[in-house]
Amino acid sequence: MPEEMNLVILLRQPPHGTLYPVEGLRMAVATEDFDPLVIAIKDGVYTFLKETDKTVYQMHIDFLKEIELDIWVDKKALEERGLTQEDLMDAVEIKDHKDVLEKIIGANTVIPL
Repeated sequence: MPEEMNLVILLRQPPHGTLYPVEGLRMAVATEDFDPLVIAIKDGVYTFLKETDKTVYQMHIDFLKEIELDIWVDKKALEERGLTQEDLMDAVEIKDHKDVLEKIIGANTVIPL
């Protein structure tokens, strides 16, 4: 039996001025059969701020939560930007940097955006 795919979609870019986060979330929806994990690091954490205009990608976030796929946000990246859990939408989980790195390192496939 083949090994189960362990797919991480890594959001590193901000949602303003780029389409990388939008495309990453769209990719997560498209690969739902592989149980992808979306992880926001660096400026990707801005994608999930309550105050960010999510018009283009809110439907993708809603779908991922509906099918119970996780969205992680790196705690270290939040702290480096002076952000807290209160700044983020409810659809995400804040994870310690160590846990984020372990998940990325342990993945079969990482798609950095």
